[in-house]
Amino acid sequence: MTPTLYDLRTRDPDIRPSPYCWLAKFALLHKGLDFETVPLRFTEKKNYPDPDYGKLPMLDDDGELVRDSATIVAHLERKYRTRPLTATAGEAAAAEFYRAWLGAVLFPALVPLTLIKVHDLLDEEDADYFRTTREKRLGKRLEDLAGDPAAPARMEAALATLAAPLEKHRFLGGDSANLCDYIVFGPLMWRRTVTHEAPYKTPSAVEAWSGRMLDLFDGYGRKAKSAA
Repeated sequence: MTPTLYDLRTRDPDIRPSPYCWLAKFALLHKGLDFETVPLRFTEKKNYPDPDYGKLPMLDDDGELVRDSATIVAHLERKYRTRPLTATAGEAAAAEFYRAWLGAVLFPALVPLTLIKVHDLLDEEDADYFRTTREKRLGKRLEDLAGDPAAPARMEAALATLAAPLEKHRFLGGDSANLCDYIVFGPLMWRRTVTHEAPYKTPSAVEAWSGRMLDLFDGYGRKAKSAA
């Protein structure tokens, strides 16, 4: 049975911005698995495989329902032993570091610049839900977050850190992409699917790596529809 990934969509069902769904998709592609996606809106939780859980991604893998991107990654590593996402304990430790760095540095830099872009691509019901939940969580209006003059500088600082390993290696995983790359690139795909505007400078090493990531798996990321 072909695995089915339940994915978040915007008003346009072909625009799929969720960074966590992107991580799950890259993990499935890395494993060489054929899979289907089902695009669902934020507010149509009754159609989610687990409405009470109420979040995506979810993966239905031959009748086993797996919730949350990190749990999906762990499930794929356990069930499909070939093409490991992390081949050594060192790679697994590096992936944990990048996951922590994402939460502490990259997401705080990227969120103020991106949330309003996502909001503007949603239909009215989803947009109201998205605004209410995000503003409650962050304590600010989306427009105020987007207007933070310090946000571009924070993003540039985050990307400068990311550039350091990429000046010496083709991927964060070394010669080829691994889970480290997919963890970090998910949020950058989030941004790419809603806008190509970049009110910050991107180091050349990060630009080159992004191009290589977009070309992986027959250009899966590059072919993804963007609002831009």
